[in-house]
Amino acid sequence: MKLLIILSVAEFADEVRQVMSRNKVSVFSETPMHGFRTEKHQPDVRSWFSQGDHGIYSTLFFSFQTEETVKVVLEEIRAYNESWAGRRDNPLHAYEIAVESFV
Repeated sequence: MKLLIILSVAEFADEVRQVMSRNKVSVFSETPMHGFRTEKHQPDVRSWFSQGDHGIYSTLFFSFQTEETVKVVLEEIRAYNESWAGRRDNPLHAYEIAVESFV
């Protein structure tokens, strides 16, 4: 069993959902995130309430899947990113993590 993690800017979240559907990932979770690129923006923690307009709205997807399913999804994500190379600043990021044991 593998843990599949995909990170996407919010703008491309529907495209990730389509990847999951095409590859028969019938159960997955997603959660919104607000990320920062620290080389461009250093949040001032003294006034963090006013920092809401900085950063990037993203979505984190995750699902426990078979190794075969994860391999196919990662390959599709790789091809997707290559098809947009040089035309988008925020590619999809996908990760495969081995699950050692579970109950």
